[in-house]
Amino acid sequence: MSTRQHEMQPSRTARRRGTTPAGAALVVLAVGQVVAGGLVSLADSPLMQPDRPGEPAITPPGYAFAIWGVIELLSLGLALWLPWFRRRAEEAGVAVVDALTRALLVVFAGFSVWLVASVAEPVWATLAVFLVMGVALVLGLSVAVRGRGEIASWSPLGRALVWGTLGLYAGWSTVAIWLNLTTALAFSGAPVSGTPGVVGQLAVLAGATATAVVVLLRTRGLLPYAAAVAWALVGATLGAAGAGQPLLAVAAAVGLVVVLATTAVLRLRRAQRPARA
Repeated sequence: MSTRQHEMQPSRTARRRGTTPAGAALVVLAVGQVVAGGLVSLADSPLMQPDRPGEPAITPPGYAFAIWGVIELLSLGLALWLPWFRRRAEEAGVAVVDALTRALLVVFAGFSVWLVASVAEPVWATLAVFLVMGVALVLGLSVAVRGRGEIASWSPLGRALVWGTLGLYAGWSTVAIWLNLTTALAFSGAPVSGTPGVVGQLAVLAGATATAVVVLLRTRGLLPYAAAVAWALVGATLGAAGAGQPLLAVAAAVGLVVVLATTAVLRLRRAQRPARA
């Protein structure tokens, strides 16, 4: 084939790339997150009522949950960007996109199921769904970490959407899963005050902090993840202080310091290497 004939041929990458069913479903589910969030906010769900009486002291104030709006918008942006990028990507990029898409399909679907569960059965069903979402988020972060070199070659917008969505989603969910456990126990009749209640919430704060440190180590101090965890722990600190539980407020603040210190150390280490995320 002559050079001119070769130039006239469409690229193999462009010819065989198209929107996959998984990519289309991701967009639908991302839109569904936004719609479901708006609809459930109008429903009479105990879980969705901010600052409700009888909740654990470490529950953040109602305004802290506004982070969900940011997460939903980032998720929608990423869901739109991934199929667009996939049509132009090389094989290595396609593999990362497809793996991310599979993990995010579970996360986005789980979010809407979680909101429905908050109305239908807000005690233990919401925790079970959140745990499934958490596993999928860990898988998504693992894909991104393994594909860090590939993602580093993507556009600034693509990198920001990938790391921002995964980081904020996973960071907030890390603390939210633990807090959902506390709320489920409280709804089931477990004490939220007195020595048993305080000890239980101290254990939850320790578990959330330890989980966050492990994820930070695996992601080498991913800033969006650290920011979301920090936001949640600030909320827990303010919630405990407002509930008149200084010990819990101090414990949440200590967790916040541990997360920030861990992030700072890991970022300093990364500064000595070529930045990739």
